[in-house]
Amino acid sequence: MLRSYEHSKTPFLSYREPSDLAKEVRDKLQVNTPSIKTPVRKLSGGNVQKVLVGREIASSPRVLMTAYAVRGLDINTSYTIYNLLDEQKRAGLSVIYVGEDIDVLLELADRILVLCGGKVTGILEARKTSKKEIGALMKNGLQDNF
Repeated sequence: MLRSYEHSKTPFLSYREPSDLAKEVRDKLQVNTPSIKTPVRKLSGGNVQKVLVGREIASSPRVLMTAYAVRGLDINTSYTIYNLLDEQKRAGLSVIYVGEDIDVLLELADRILVLCGGKVTGILEARKTSKKEIGALMKNGLQDNF
């Protein structure tokens, strides 16, 4: 409601726009909820995550940054979010994905920036690199810290 109020032309709240957005997010991301009027805090963790990702994408950002977007979620919900992020990337949105699953990073990313001890140890083209090369950069970063 607050985001739609911000763009409103009148001081009165309209339930139509937030209601339409809630329906769109529910349908597109398969949010399991008794009603679009159910408070988000009463949904399961995976459904909360889908609502938050959907809401952020609906705001038409130029850059979307996610940090551990699927941590603790079931595999089906994880793939729903991965697919949504990939879809946004293909549509031209810049997506910064912070994660630790190298297989997922290799699949989703165009470029992978390896950090260790707060320092950049390398930037790799995801399609031209391997887990071994990423691991070597992670190891080199650890050696530099001792």
